[in-house]
Amino acid sequence: MKLKTEWRAVRRRIEAALHAPEQHDAAGVVGPMEDNREWVVVYRTAEGFCCMYRGLPVDFEDMLDVQTWAEEMDVRTYFMGL
Repeated sequence: MKLKTEWRAVRRRIEAALHAPEQHDAAGVVGPMEDNREWVVVYRTAEGFCCMYRGLPVDFEDMLDVQTWAEEMDVRTYFMGL
């Protein structure tokens, strides 16, 4: 049963590392910035990348094209199939 305890400790350490501590009482600390940009799911294809944006397919040749397009369109990308 010691294994369960060890896994709990590992899980807590990972959670602590991935989640920033909340500092409500620190002076001058502002909460997390809200990001209201639209999410776009980008898929890896045989020839490059593809996404659906406002009902239309958008194809890209490489990752740099995706990043440039995302900045220009002011959207957040979520990559699938990489």
